[in-house]
Amino acid sequence: MKIYRPFAVVYFSVVLATQGANPFGVFDFNLRGKDPAEQIHSLDGIGFDGITMFIHQPKDLTRLEAFQAAKPDLRLCAGLYVVDYTKPEAFNRGHFNKVLKKLSSMDAKLWLILSGPKGNDPRIAALVGELADLAAAQKVGISLYPHDSHTFETAEEALVILKAANRPNLGISIHQCHEMRGGNADRLDAVMDAVAPYMDIATICGSDIKVNDNSKDWSDAIKPLGEGDYDPKAFLRALKRHNFKGPIILHTFGLEKEAASHYQTSFDLYQKMRAEVDAE
Repeated sequence: MKIYRPFAVVYFSVVLATQGANPFGVFDFNLRGKDPAEQIHSLDGIGFDGITMFIHQPKDLTRLEAFQAAKPDLRLCAGLYVVDYTKPEAFNRGHFNKVLKKLSSMDAKLWLILSGPKGNDPRIAALVGELADLAAAQKVGISLYPHDSHTFETAEEALVILKAANRPNLGISIHQCHEMRGGNADRLDAVMDAVAPYMDIATICGSDIKVNDNSKDWSDAIKPLGEGDYDPKAFLRALKRHNFKGPIILHTFGLEKEAASHYQTSFDLYQKMRAEVDAE
């Protein structure tokens, strides 16, 4: 993997030159509004550096293009794409290549979730390698997205896949909520020690200390910042100790019933927490 780090430095030099260290973005799961223009402008004035969003269906790509039409300076940090490695016949390569071209034009990463059983199935690394090669042809990086109840659930599990696929444009996302689901709340430093050379995106949120693994209800693990009894500053401190310079994204899955003001309150609290951590 000696060729990975130079690629990472080159890629993020583009990002950091325009946004500074740790751009703070928001996950677009449920932007408020009746149409794309109203939705994307619902974030105006808050201060987020960009968004991430699903992009694995044609309608998602259409929505992104509508966002861009309404907000030409929109920054997309990453587009989320889900592939089931056990169903290769369902993988739409034509759409995937359209997605890659769009991501390349926006200097965005592909955020990859794999679904299917965990294990040593050789199809996993083979598929990741194939997708990475297609992305490399478009000069797009892929960030492996660990997700509870999926093929790889934690950053350390993603690391095994990354090393097996052995492609220079692969990185790893680290998610507060999924590491907590994986039982790693008290070993964030050990996790980051292992994956730090490959970490490229992080997500943060409010959370309870005790979370239910493999539950479809995320209300204990993903809350607006300031809610729950877990202190997200512990996650920020670990990122700082490991000199993480990539985007940090506010995770918002499952918050569609929350008041729209949670975007602003979470943004304001993040700035306060970050200032406190930086001053320590």
